[in-house]
Amino acid sequence: MRRVAASRVYINEKEFRTNYVVELFDHLVVNHYALKGEQPMTEWLGGTIIIRERMAYHIPLVLSPAELSAYDGGSNGNIQRL
Repeated sequence: MRRVAASRVYINEKEFRTNYVVELFDHLVVNHYALKGEQPMTEWLGGTIIIRERMAYHIPLVLSPAELSAYDGGSNGNIQRL
């Protein structure tokens, strides 16, 4: 299992949480919850994580909902599947 955290995690396109943890198993999201202090074996990525259909994607920028809807990872930066 891999545990990652970011400044902002989008559960869907409009609903986000700040300082949140996402747990992945075999590249699929199995759990997510608020980051409360130091978590052992948690990789801090910063930026934004987007959860879509049990898959998670990381963007190294902290994006507002408006910025996320306009963001084009191909031309504006890098989107990485976790």
